[in-house]
This record gives sequence, structure tokens and C-alpha cells, in this order.
Amino acid sequence: MLSSRDLKARAVIPEIVECEEFTELAVRLGSLMEDGELKIDERIASKGYLMATMSGGQIVFRTTRFVGTIPVTPKLSVKVTPRASIANLSYMLVRSGVIPTAVNGFTRGYMPRFVAADNVEKIYGRSLVDGAKLIAKRGFMKSYVRNPNTPPWRGRFLASETVRRHASKGVRYRHEFDHSILSPTVIENISLKEALKQVRTWYLANDKKNAIVKEINTLLHDLWTVADWESPRADLVSQLARKVRGIPPQLSHYRDPLWSAFLILQSMLPEVVFDGYVKLDSLIIDVSAVFEAFIRRELADRLAPYGYKVEDGTKKPCDLFVEGSVYSVHPDIVIRKDDEVVTLLDAKYKTDPKEQDRYEVLSFMDAMNVSIGGFVCPANGVDTSRFLGSTAAGKKMFGLRYDLAAKDPNAEADRFSANVIKMIEGNYDFF
Repeated sequence: MLSSRDLKARAVIPEIVECEEFTELAVRLGSLMEDGELKIDERIASKGYLMATMSGGQIVFRTTRFVGTIPVTPKLSVKVTPRASIANLSYMLVRSGVIPTAVNGFTRGYMPRFVAADNVEKIYGRSLVDGAKLIAKRGFMKSYVRNPNTPPWRGRFLASETVRRHASKGVRYRHEFDHSILSPTVIENISLKEALKQVRTWYLANDKKNAIVKEINTLLHDLWTVADWESPRADLVSQLARKVRGIPPQLSHYRDPLWSAFLILQSMLPEVVFDGYVKLDSLIIDVSAVFEAFIRRELADRLAPYGYKVEDGTKKPCDLFVEGSVYSVHPDIVIRKDDEVVTLLDAKYKTDPKEQDRYEVLSFMDAMNVSIGGFVCPANGVDTSRFLGSTAAGKKMFGLRYDLAAKDPNAEADRFSANVIKMIEGNYDFF
């Protein structure tokens, strides 16, 4: 039974205001007040997802590089959309390897389309555990299931089965019985148990000291009466897919954790760009970090056959001065051939690099003694990949474009990689 607080929370449907990255949104101060106090959601208050200033009796929120639906108060949420046209943000997210932040306990609707991904256990593990704890508190559902070891002459007599199998063949002393027992071994509970085991395995391999492992062990102890799944994983996912779409209202507390289990069992992420009916934790994504890592991954895969090695310069900083002072440079993408740096690129998730950005790339090139370098920016529908110019010292700078709205991501990655090779080879006839 829901408490009055739960009923009140359900009755409040937050207003969702939509805006793009790096824009401002003015909100009346009164809409953020609760019982005379300014109330900002604790899940985002100190995360830097929104920057807040006060002007003329209003709170002005400035969105940053994060996109997603961000809860501000129980009555107000801000949906931040990417400023660049992106055909499939989930695909970029998966290829980049960047793990988004899941705002546990705050859901939004996603389209029922999914993309295979690693680290889904990290993203949805907390939601699964919290949902399973609520289920354990209320009690695991049970259903009548057929006993695999039916005792003889026990259960409900099946007249039609007896006639069909025995009496019609002249057998007088054989009978059929239906012997069912009330058991928690149902697809819903089996799915939760298998997903919890998968999350525990991931944490034991990647973060074994995390407190979530102990919570999962407790839940698995509560689920000891639920049989393990011995059949292929695909069969479990197939049955769960049918169950999760038709959960009755009295079992609504099963809905969110079962969707989390559904994603975890398949190692899937939802399509995050479009809204839909699947209620999952709201994901907040640092698109700048995703763009940088995505470009680096695409180049690394496609340039390797040509003998090039693509590195993350932020992990291997280079001294700015030859004296080896405390100052260092951190280019986003460093490309080597035969252990020699041949070019470097800086990924800028913006329409046009600023003057300061050009100076920064030139300092990278000078520190690493490279004569070829430039930017990678999203395509803006106007500008194209081109040679920007040479400095008096012979440094050549380029501006390359990547179309994030391309319908065929593989073809776009091939085109972009070919342009990078052209840049290295001194061919300015870009595709």
C-alpha cells in the first residue's frame, strides 16, 4: 500500500522545459520555492549540469555541455537537447565508451529501440538494485507452476487427459493429475536474479570494493528460493520481453527494475534522442566528451590498416617547454606512424573554433614538433573540411568536419578517415 507521501509524489507531474546546450533559461524564483525555501534537486545540485545565476528576481539557468532530462525541483525539469543535429546519440555513446550518468529515481520515456553496449551494468545496476530492494520489501510475486517431480495420485484429476492417454487404450488403472505449487520461480523473479548476478560479476571484476556488491548479495540471498535459469539466455530475454510489456497495476513496482533487467541481460542502451513509453532512469550525457572519444575510436579502427596509431593525448601529456616545466599540453587526438607523431587533432564540439582555440592547437603542434594539425568539428551544413592556412614557421592548420546527422554512420566514418589521411599526405582535395 502506498503512503500518503508516495501518492502526493505521484500526483505531481513535473513541467518539462526544453532548450539546447549552452543556452539560458529564466525561471521565476517562486517556481523553485517550497515551504519558503529554495529547493534544488539534490541529485543535480552540485554536479555542474546547470549553472545558475540570479537576475531581476529570476533564476537564470545556463545549460552546459550536458544533454538529457535534468530534474530541478519536483515540479520542474529541464530537457537539454544537443545543439548539433545527431542521428543516433546512442550509437555515438556506445562507440565512445563514455559512461553516462543515470539519475536514479528520476525516469523519462525512451523509444523501445536499443543499441548494444558495454558497461550497462554500471549505468543501470543501481536502478536495478534499488528496484529489487523495493520488491523484496513488498514481497516477491508468486504463481502456480507445474511441479517437475509430481507425486503419484496427487493434485487435480484430469479426466480428459486420462481418457485420451489411457482409457481410450484400454488401460484401467492409469490416471493423469495436474499437480501445481505456488512458487516464486517465475520469469519476472528469474530475470531479476540473473540480472543481479550479472551486475555482481561486473563489479567484482571492475570495482569489487563498491558497496553495491554487498547489497546484491543480500538480494540474492532473498531470492534463494527462485531457481537459476539453465536454458539459453536468449530464451529468458524473449520471455521477459513479453512479460515486461503487460505488467498489471498491482505489480507496478516490478515495471522499472524489470526494464533495467531487460537492458542488462542484453547489454543494451536505449535510444536516448527520442521520447517514448519505456520508463527508465534519465541519462545525462556529456556530449563533448562523447564526441571526442567517438572521433578517436572511429579513427583508431580505420587508420590502423594503414600503419597509423591513434592515441589519447590527454593520457600522455607533453611538456610545453623543453626545460620540462610544470606546463604541459594535452591534445585530444595524436596520430603516430612508426612511433613518430605525424599530426594531431583537437575535437571541438562547437560550430566554429574561436581564436583562442587556434592558439591552443598551435601550442600543441609547437610542443610536439608537429607541422600538421587542426580541428574536428560537427558539420554545420555550410562549412566543409578545408585547409585553413600556414604559419610563418611552416605549421599547417586544417579544419575537418564530421557529419553527426549522417544516415549511414559507417560511411561517414570512412569519409572522415579518408580526409584525415589526405591531410597527413598533403592532399587538400577533401571529400
